[in-house]
Amino acid sequence: MKSLLISIAVLALALGIGFAVMAVQSRAGKAPGLVDGQLKPCGDKPNCVSSMARASDSHHVDGIRFKPGNADTVWAELTNAIVELGGELRHNGPPYLAATFTSDVFGFVDDVECLISNESGTIHIRSASRVGYSDLDVNRKRVEALRARLTAAR
Repeated sequence: MKSLLISIAVLALALGIGFAVMAVQSRAGKAPGLVDGQLKPCGDKPNCVSSMARASDSHHVDGIRFKPGNADTVWAELTNAIVELGGELRHNGPPYLAATFTSDVFGFVDDVECLISNESGTIHIRSASRVGYSDLDVNRKRVEALRARLTAAR
């Protein structure tokens, strides 16, 4: 029994150290930025969602729709919603926005990027974890929370 408890304690310590190292790595990164004028596509890990992914792709989320011609108001609402949800703006210059969200446990950093199109009346959005494999749907939930705040603001 004593050796089992020691094994469990060693495993828990190793996991904790591993998560702490990954958290430090995530703080050293930065948002990917635009690639050919578009949000960077998600990779093959399930820790990213994007409105620019194909509808059949598991990474897909709908963009946030708004009335064309209303971009300035929507941009202000978007930046406010990000800050209210705990995000920190890193780049805030229409048509592109980058923000970071830091988890309470271990301090993992996720990137949220938005690209607004006044012509189509769409805010394209990408939310992704910088490290790790799964995010337990945190990024998808974050996008839906932003959508709900922007819908309520209008």
